[in-house]
Amino acid sequence: MKVRLTARGIELSADLRDHVTRRIHFSLGRFAGRVRSVSVRLAGINGAPDGLDKCCDIGVDTGLSQKVIVRERQETIHAAVALAMDRVEREVERKLARRARPAVRGLFSRLDLEKGNETTNGTGTDANGGRRS
Repeated sequence: MKVRLTARGIELSADLRDHVTRRIHFSLGRFAGRVRSVSVRLAGINGAPDGLDKCCDIGVDTGLSQKVIVRERQETIHAAVALAMDRVEREVERKLARRARPAVRGLFSRLDLEKGNETTNGTGTDANGGRRS
């Protein structure tokens, strides 16, 4: 899993870099074989009217059609990183779980699965190409 960390408008100290890296490995470590890359962008937003002036953007490439992208704004950068990592972990888990479930299409396929019959293409033939009765 490749990790890319950038900062804009805030100082990226060694402690902050270590904190973010630990959070990434803690949250996404169990998906390490399926996550290609993680990109984290930390930013300080001057003069935000709501007081939430620290931003953490996280993008995760799982090799699926769409990346997981999360943006979190909080008063402190550590809070923004923590909340963004929690959200990204849930989203990656959800996307990978959805990918792992078999697709069930059509009413007859669903009924066949409930009965325990095998179908391969929904045409009413069994795995050997013969007709089912």
